[in-house]
Amino acid sequence: MVRPESARDLWARLATEGKPPVDPILAAEILPVYTVALDSWIGRISRAYFEDLSRRQAHYKLVLAPYGGGKTHFLLALAQRALAENFVSVYVPCSAGLAFTEPLAVYRAFVRAILLPDEKAPGLGRLLARVVEHKKLAMANAQAPDVGDAFRAWVQFIAGDYHPEPAFGRVMAEALRSVDDPAEAPFGEPAVRWLSGEVDSLTREELAGLKLPRFAKSDQQELGRNLFLSMLRFIPSAGVHGTALLFDEVETLATAIRGKALQRLLGAIRVMLDLPTGVPGGIPLLGVFAATPDVLASIQKYQALAQRLAVSGSPFEEGNDRAAQLDLSKLGVPSQFLIELGNRLVEVGRLACDHDFDESLQHENAVRLARVATERNLAIDARRLFVKAWVSLLDFQVRSGERVMPEEELSLRYQGVFDDLKGSEEDGE
Repeated sequence: MVRPESARDLWARLATEGKPPVDPILAAEILPVYTVALDSWIGRISRAYFEDLSRRQAHYKLVLAPYGGGKTHFLLALAQRALAENFVSVYVPCSAGLAFTEPLAVYRAFVRAILLPDEKAPGLGRLLARVVEHKKLAMANAQAPDVGDAFRAWVQFIAGDYHPEPAFGRVMAEALRSVDDPAEAPFGEPAVRWLSGEVDSLTREELAGLKLPRFAKSDQQELGRNLFLSMLRFIPSAGVHGTALLFDEVETLATAIRGKALQRLLGAIRVMLDLPTGVPGGIPLLGVFAATPDVLASIQKYQALAQRLAVSGSPFEEGNDRAAQLDLSKLGVPSQFLIELGNRLVEVGRLACDHDFDESLQHENAVRLARVATERNLAIDARRLFVKAWVSLLDFQVRSGERVMPEEELSLRYQGVFDDLKGSEEDGE
């Protein structure tokens, strides 16, 4: 059930940006209300990966769509399906300036965004608490003679087990002890900071207490990669099957740099794809990169990455679930998609505006606006333009009265939204 305040927040964001909020918690509440046409593709990904392949090994996808083509919506809907299938979801927007060439920075963003099923907030703290809860419950169900002793023995095992980062187990054991019994973990708080990637924040005494070296800047790239792999390998200890890692707006990185800097970026992404294959036991992961199609031109400049993300055989839209690329522009008939989206948004408008719309009348308006949107050849994808224009149109009718609007008027309104959105983008550049 969507709360009216959440509907109002969504309505305001759609009116100004034409896209959903990226807060995964809020998205979980509001996306089901107006998500259309995605169930088939997300269901196929879920069956192939969440129910099978990504429970054992790391696999990757590249989601492509023009600006405003629904990439963020798709990723957030996929994140919700991951949580429903008992995966951790991690949504990371690259527009914040994330640099794949700095693995420790990527790892910090990853840890901050860890979201467990049935949780209301992301982060490492909830992961640690869930691990303790899950392990103790499993030990109690297995009728361990002393759950406390059994848990302490397991923590000791974690401390000495193999991890890609050799210090990870020892530090993780201290962090888990701090959750279970803070008195038994004098260095629990610095252990959590180190596991969060804040490795430079530890004092000399804290490093000595955890038996850690001070990592030089030149060593922090390898440390970031090894922490990333170690955390991914550890996450199933919370009782989940694996991780869905979703990078949004990758094109903001690839299109902003050239030459050797671009080669370093593409090389770093290629390393990220290859790293999990060398970890004993495998890394349970589905990694998804979302970008505009022009990122393909950059990827082609680095053949080692292009080969890994190339489509072999038939594409995803033709039924190949294992195709590396998903082109969202191939998702359904554009006009029908927009009509259905318009119909669903009427329900959001009812909650946000506290107004009972005439559904049959607004369906006719949605059909006409969808026709205008799909007939225009504008530089910005029709989906986001349609959403902004449609929300504006419904708002206008709440104030002035509902009526069937002629296509000439709708065309002018649509053009006005395009001009506003294009102008705001140019100002941002």
